[in-house]
Amino acid sequence: MSVIPPLFSDAETDHPAIAQWCSTILAGDTARLLLLGPHWSGKSHTAYAALRRLLAAGYREENITVHRAYELGRSYEPSLIENTTAVTVIDDLTISVDRVREAKVPLKPDTAEVQAMMALEAGALADAVARLSLLPRRSWLLIVSSIDCLVEAVGQETADRLVVVAEQAELAPRPRPTLRW
Repeated sequence: MSVIPPLFSDAETDHPAIAQWCSTILAGDTARLLLLGPHWSGKSHTAYAALRRLLAAGYREENITVHRAYELGRSYEPSLIENTTAVTVIDDLTISVDRVREAKVPLKPDTAEVQAMMALEAGALADAVARLSLLPRRSWLLIVSSIDCLVEAVGQETADRLVVVAEQAELAPRPRPTLRW
């Protein structure tokens, strides 16, 4: 299975931070990028465009791992990160925080069992990102909505380390598509 889902099979970007990230990796160096922006800013599209650029330049697909944050939190084992490929992408890292912050109505509390499961998943995700941030010679791209949400998702210490070791690129919001029924 391809690291690029069909939805993003034709993703393109001319963002200078993506060009730099890809050039650095293709030159054999380590590149780390926090891709920031609100919902509908095209963060996932931009990240997959970066991967398409790497692959088009001859970078081998087996050296790239893509995780969706909600899946990683549910199936996490430390070895997934400790033995990761040279390039790792974590999409929607702050999605659980974003959903709570963007809720239009007050949310009903979940049952104790659901809250416990969600806490375990959040802890697993925070541990994965903390481990990834400490690995030498690993390139990564983390998709987050904002630094504040990143802090809430992975903790202050890990967020501070990410900000120090990574470049940041912020995407502007785009208009939401109009749904026609």
